[in-house]
Amino acid sequence: MRTSTVIALFGVVGGWTMLETTAHGQPQAIVGRAQTGSRTQQALDKNAQENTFTFIVFYKEDSAATREMLNITRESTANRPECSVVVTANANDPAERELVERFGIGRAPMPLTVAVAPNGAITGVFSKTLSAEHIEAAIVTPTMARCMKSLQSQKLVFVVASSDDKPVVPMGVRALQKDPLFKDRIVLTGLRLDDPAETRFISQMKINPAQVNGPYAVLIAPPGVLVGHFDATTTGEAIAAAIHKSGQCCDDPNCKHSGGAAQQATQPSNSRKN
Repeated sequence: MRTSTVIALFGVVGGWTMLETTAHGQPQAIVGRAQTGSRTQQALDKNAQENTFTFIVFYKEDSAATREMLNITRESTANRPECSVVVTANANDPAERELVERFGIGRAPMPLTVAVAPNGAITGVFSKTLSAEHIEAAIVTPTMARCMKSLQSQKLVFVVASSDDKPVVPMGVRALQKDPLFKDRIVLTGLRLDDPAETRFISQMKINPAQVNGPYAVLIAPPGVLVGHFDATTTGEAIAAAIHKSGQCCDDPNCKHSGGAAQQATQPSNSRKN
């Protein structure tokens, strides 16, 4: 089973998306450590250990807009105190400079709120509007956070779905792991379809658990494009063609995965509508 659907699975909400980018123009994951004196980095480290999301309100001056953003953030996270912490950070503070540069928000309009998952993935950036719904959307599921972290490092993420703790990787995915063009870019992460904590993510990926029988994987490409669903019958070449069609293959116009192969991969006889 595979789908030809290419949709945006993740999105940065709130109006500001200029995060630090790689050569391909996509957000980088938060890695490493800011300067020793960074209170914000210390908070991120502490919250990561406690499996808590951090909402950082960045500002450059103590203005009415800053106070309003901080109040809204605090009010919007009030119903999720068990998994969210609000901190403030002065973007002009030299101690926070490395973190500001890593987030790529030095030229962003302030105040600005950045949501960071316990594993360091950026799950939301809010500059103009912020609501309880935005906060709830930024508190992603554990598997979503793992995927977002890998996507922000420019990886192709295969979410291997199963009904137990022994997910089976489809043959086509295993073949792609040996392809020199893709092998260093692929990340696999397991997903239990009966995990209630992942219900939202399962729905977003358009997985019907009742239709998963045997090896099954969903491919997500940076920055959060759902490339397709693949089962035991899908070949590595077909998956590669789907990746090419999504624009995540390579920069070579003569790539072997382009042309007819890509078109064929997105029009399978057993595709389903979403």
